[in-house]
Amino acid sequence: MPARQSLERQLLVGFLLPVLAIVAVAAFSLPAFQAARQSALEVRHTQDVINGVRTLQTLERQWLITRSAADREAFTRTWQRTSALVQDNPPQQRRLQVWRDRLFRLPPQGTLAQQLQENLALAQSLVDVEDGLLAGRQGTAQQRVTAARWAVLIGLPLIAVLGAVLAVLMLRRVRRLTVPLLEATTRVQAGDLSVRIPVQGDDELSVIAAHFNDMTASLERNLQEQRSLQRTLESRVEAMVQASTAELLHLGQLGVFMQACEGPREAADVITRVAPALFPTGGSVSLLAASRNVLDRFAAWGCGEAGGTWLPEECWASRLGAAHAAAPDLHVPRCAHDHTDRASLCLPLSAQGETLGVVTLHFPDTAALRDGQALAQRFADRVSLALANLRLKETLQHQSVRDPLTGLYNRRYFEETGARELARARRQGWPLSVVMLDVDHFKTFNDVHGHAVGDMVLRRLGHVMGQQFREEDVACRYGGEEFVMLLPNCGAEAAQARAEALRSAVQEMAVMAPDSTGLTVTVSVGVTQAGPNEVELGSVVDRADQALYRAKHLGRNRVVPLPAHS
Repeated sequence: MPARQSLERQLLVGFLLPVLAIVAVAAFSLPAFQAARQSALEVRHTQDVINGVRTLQTLERQWLITRSAADREAFTRTWQRTSALVQDNPPQQRRLQVWRDRLFRLPPQGTLAQQLQENLALAQSLVDVEDGLLAGRQGTAQQRVTAARWAVLIGLPLIAVLGAVLAVLMLRRVRRLTVPLLEATTRVQAGDLSVRIPVQGDDELSVIAAHFNDMTASLERNLQEQRSLQRTLESRVEAMVQASTAELLHLGQLGVFMQACEGPREAADVITRVAPALFPTGGSVSLLAASRNVLDRFAAWGCGEAGGTWLPEECWASRLGAAHAAAPDLHVPRCAHDHTDRASLCLPLSAQGETLGVVTLHFPDTAALRDGQALAQRFADRVSLALANLRLKETLQHQSVRDPLTGLYNRRYFEETGARELARARRQGWPLSVVMLDVDHFKTFNDVHGHAVGDMVLRRLGHVMGQQFREEDVACRYGGEEFVMLLPNCGAEAAQARAEALRSAVQEMAVMAPDSTGLTVTVSVGVTQAGPNEVELGSVVDRADQALYRAKHLGRNRVVPLPAHS
């Protein structure tokens, strides 16, 4: 695996190369400048030597002329300084020594001119040697200064070019990442997590690019997972809302239809049609009988048991007065009336402080039972209220249309139903008969035996009338001891025969009074048939009443027909 090309190393190299180049130029040019300085010192030294020789020539003339100690002392001091300057040049020292020895030898030889001439060549040789040295040293110094100058003039621009090239390369390398990185961060900020930075190389910038790509990929995965979870949550919430909406809709329909029911049969039909949409597994509704000691299965659907009766103590919900859940994994007793092995829930039905019965619901498993408990309670409440209202409605209707003593319909109901049946008979073209009867000597029962016996006679008469006529016939207590029967789709002859059968049954009816071994009750009956074009019920009733009075006039305990008007 190739070693990673470190950006830090590249930056360090880019910094060190110009520094090393500057050090190299300095290392090359510094000795040159030092040599030039040394050459300048040597040139000055040579010039000092030449000046010393010139001064010695001047002091030599003065001393040769004056022969004074001061001039000699001045010459000696200058000679010593000059000798010290050329101590590194033994030939020059020997020449100076010869010059001094000749000047101060005793006795002086020759004339003054000869003496000056004698040392002139020696002094000139000293000067010539120093001039040669001066020329050589000046040339060397010039060469070294020129070399140093060229080193600086060439090295510094090269260093500048090298630094610029390295800077441009590093800038291009950095911009190769920073520009895409800036564009990528801008797109990420705008919400685009699919952006990726090209990875070129394996330095730190490439590592940053790779880490950025990993980060955006992770963010994109997390965002996708979050969106997926959000979609799942939204779908679940939508499903729950739809389920709740459907539940509310079905519960609403249940309440609306049950409020509109005319009787228990319609209510049972509504329950068996709506309940499967809420509890598809099955269930049943059982209502307390009038005796309050047994429950009749009122409605059932699915796996719920239909028909039959059971005792209130067979249900734990009825005993506890609260909902009771049972399932194989709940480890609680199951109600005796529930013969299934499913998860079941029994809820008591009560409204307005009165227990009405029990609703039993079945579920596929315990989890479904727990999830459906709240809905089951709402269902039970809705059914309880609807059944209580229906029962109240039936009670009020019964009280409004029934005679409380005999249990037969009252006069108000007869008039409403009679007008409707008369219109139907005329529309359908079938016969309609009216039978009116009166208890013979009823005042005697009240006056002799008391009103209690009179009421007993009326109740027994109402019971016999209920047994003698069809379900579609309408038997009513018209007032006092008068009764009227409406016989749809029944002609005058058939009505007369049935009236005769009723008269015979009443005559055979035994009524026991406290002060008598038995009372005989007879009735007088008038029968008539509505005409095909008759529109007023009152005229038909009047005709039946006339027939009744004829029966009484003829001796009572008989049936008298009166033909319909043509």
